[in-house]
Amino acid sequence: MFDIHTHSYCSDGADAPAEVAQNAKAAGLDLFALTDHDTVIGLLEAQKRARELELPYLTGCEIEADYEDTLHILALGIDCENPDFKALMERKIKLRDERNEKLTARLAELGMDVSSVLESSCGATTRANYAEALVKLRFAGSRGDAFERILGRGKIAYIHQQHPSPEEVIGIIEAAGGIAVIAHPMKMRLDPARLIADMKKLGIRGVEAFYGTSTEGEKRLFATLARQNGLFVTCGSDSHGARRPKTHIGKGWEECEELKATEKLLLGMVK
Repeated sequence: MFDIHTHSYCSDGADAPAEVAQNAKAAGLDLFALTDHDTVIGLLEAQKRARELELPYLTGCEIEADYEDTLHILALGIDCENPDFKALMERKIKLRDERNEKLTARLAELGMDVSSVLESSCGATTRANYAEALVKLRFAGSRGDAFERILGRGKIAYIHQQHPSPEEVIGIIEAAGGIAVIAHPMKMRLDPARLIADMKKLGIRGVEAFYGTSTEGEKRLFATLARQNGLFVTCGSDSHGARRPKTHIGKGWEECEELKATEKLLLGMVK
């Protein structure tokens, strides 16, 4: 049983990296990865606690790339000291900080100044942090409402953030000794078959077909597309701790031969 898509408070999760490791152990996992958005600042803490718990652990990160729709790529098993990977992380944080500065100003212009309650993450502050602030100040009824009316693509406070190309992201992941997996493809508003075929051409190695909130139909669809394209099938909860209580660590795993094969592959990457 494994979960290779989790978040800590180093991006938009609720728990410390060590707590994520503890929760993974408590959930009975045989393997997990911490995959904060565009940062690896929490990995050493998570890795240290995982080793204390004798829990196999993969380095990880969730990286957004430029595409027709929001594209998130999971980087698994990377060497975080690889110069190109380190440079990518530095560039991603710089681009995110520039977007956040514009977003803060835009919200203030709209009469929704969140600067007094915005909780910045120690690694990467995401739009989810802004959604939480909007809820606290009652400008939105929930995080989902904040994205639907205010922060989402095309909405009144949407600020486009620049991202590297998928080719560049995947190439750097591979050069850093890792493998690239497309995260939650069912959340993308694109033709699924074309999406997976495109990602295969760009070097994606796996598909997160079993996701914390995916339907049975979505699981079957993306598992089939992965097989047809010679990609492995993986699973992840996208756990954010108390900030998303319905997606607890381990959610997404199912007892099936495809995931068992993937677990064997991933365990072979543990150092």
